[in-house]
Amino acid sequence: MPGDVLVHRINRIQGQLEALKRIVTSGEADCVKTIELAKAASNAIKKFAQAYVETHLDQCVEQKLAVKDLHGEMRKVVHSSFSL
Repeated sequence: MPGDVLVHRINRIQGQLEALKRIVTSGEADCVKTIELAKAASNAIKKFAQAYVETHLDQCVEQKLAVKDLHGEMRKVVHSSFSL
């Protein structure tokens, strides 16, 4: 079941990205609508990542035998998530 939810989120993201691609390639982009769609796609990706972590965090921790390694990798991910 959790996999179905994640796949559904991915499908929505793909749809949003395809819509953006159509808008950009058509040459008839409405600036405000395009930015709104880009923001929606960005938010959808963030929501997917959050749902993935919530679903698979325990599994990720169990796979990493060395807490030090897990700590370092998680710091990289968090840092890259919030850097511009």
